[in-house]
Amino acid sequence: MYTQEEYLYGWLAYLAGVLILVLCGWIITAKIPWGWLRGLIRSLAIVTLLVPWYADAEMTYLAPAWIIAAFEGIFEDNFLRAGGPLLSALAVAFAVDVVVWAILFFKGKKSEAP
Repeated sequence: MYTQEEYLYGWLAYLAGVLILVLCGWIITAKIPWGWLRGLIRSLAIVTLLVPWYADAEMTYLAPAWIIAAFEGIFEDNFLRAGGPLLSALAVAFAVDVVVWAILFFKGKKSEAP
C-alpha cells in the first residue's frame, strides 16, 4: 500500500500532466472560431481531468474519476460508480458554461442598444 507521501507525489505528478494537457488543448482549441464552443470544450475537458473519486469502495484514496469509470466499465461492468459523479460534474460544468455565455450574450445586447 502507498504511504501518504507517495500518494501526494502521485497526485502532484498527475496535476503536472493535466496542466501540460490543458495548455496543449488551449493552443489547439484557439483556432476554433466560435468562442462559446471553444470555452465549452475547454471547460468540459478540464472538469473531466480534475474530478476525483474513490479508487475503491472500501478505501479513502482518491483517483481521477475518468480512469476509475473507464477501468470499471471495461473490466467490472460498473461504470456508474465513478461515471455517475463524473457525468454529474460535467452536467454542472455545462450548465454553468451556458449560463455564463447567456449572461455575456444579453449583456452585450444591452450595451449595443442606442
